[in-house]
Amino acid sequence: MQPKLDGRYKLGNDREAYASLSVGATQTLGSDAFDYRNEGEVRFGSAALGLRGKASDWTYDVSFGRQPFTLGTGMLLTAGSSNGYSWGGGASAQRKTWGRSLVARAGTGEWTGTAFALEPDEAPEARTETRVQGVALEWARPQMGKAGLAWFTSPRSQAIYPGDLAPLVFIEKGREGLDTWHGWADITGLLPALPTLGFRAEFAQQRNDITRADGSRDPMKASAWLVGASWWAQDLPFAPKFTYHVARFTGDKPDTPTYERFDPMFWGNGLENWWFGANGAYSWLNANLRARRFIVDAYLSAQDILQFQYVRAEADQLNSAVQFGQGVSFTSGGLVVGVPQAELSDEFYLQYARVFNPKLIAIAFVSRSNPGAGLKANAPQGTTAWTTLGVGLTANF
Repeated sequence: MQPKLDGRYKLGNDREAYASLSVGATQTLGSDAFDYRNEGEVRFGSAALGLRGKASDWTYDVSFGRQPFTLGTGMLLTAGSSNGYSWGGGASAQRKTWGRSLVARAGTGEWTGTAFALEPDEAPEARTETRVQGVALEWARPQMGKAGLAWFTSPRSQAIYPGDLAPLVFIEKGREGLDTWHGWADITGLLPALPTLGFRAEFAQQRNDITRADGSRDPMKASAWLVGASWWAQDLPFAPKFTYHVARFTGDKPDTPTYERFDPMFWGNGLENWWFGANGAYSWLNANLRARRFIVDAYLSAQDILQFQYVRAEADQLNSAVQFGQGVSFTSGGLVVGVPQAELSDEFYLQYARVFNPKLIAIAFVSRSNPGAGLKANAPQGTTAWTTLGVGLTANF
């Protein structure tokens, strides 16, 4: 539950101050996916002040405090708060606000420039003390889409990276000093003959220097990208929308001194964006990953919507850390992390949504993940499929 209060105060014809305040309460009954049992917490959500207005042909908006912020579509910066752990609510992931933020926007026409400084609100078990600051430029047109380019850096962070023998060897403060270039484009209607055909492309490039456990310094060169297309066949029965995405997040090559494992940072923003599967979102954390995703949305009526997803997950680099790097196997050559074969899982997801009205929406879903050859090769005790059932009700008052 999250009661929220929003307020505005006019300072003139072209300027106003605004504020938001919310308190979020979560509770897990039983255990979650990571075996935290009966955990919950009541914490502030939003607690922010801002000023926005117009000056000639320009608009401006400056805000600070605890508030949500998403860069682009959420590839790297969107999940500003921890979910799960001792705070509970890991399955619903309702907390999103950044613990501290300063965001300044200025725009004219279809262009908006943004400068930001962010610090996440992290549970004690997941605290990284990360600070992110950067700038972005975005073009957006209603009914068509958006495109943008951003640069940001992490001048401070305690976040660790998996090393050559994770979890036996970690790279301390791996994120500190990380520089990232990030670009995105999500456009529909480029072809007049196919007005509902959409294209999507995103990339991220990361550079840093990391310090190994033995004190040696090595360069970090990591990258990620996604390309996709969608088509909404509005003239067909049930107006189906078809979407296909291919994505890659680099893993660390075992035979090079360069560190290539991608850092997904504070990623998220849903199953159509950076959660690759309802189960995969907990398992494959957008590092050392290749994903293919096929989505079909069918509109049985204006209020009844079905969605099917298929997600194929594979490791980008064999014998390299997957997830947090905790999978270690013994071979004739010694300890090896990661998986010896690329296939990680095949996930099938089916969801039904009922829109009673814009403020009351119910969903029910089932998701099944079948382990791939890579997991089976690392589990001599055998593997089982992971099935998740869920129901949800969102009510805004």
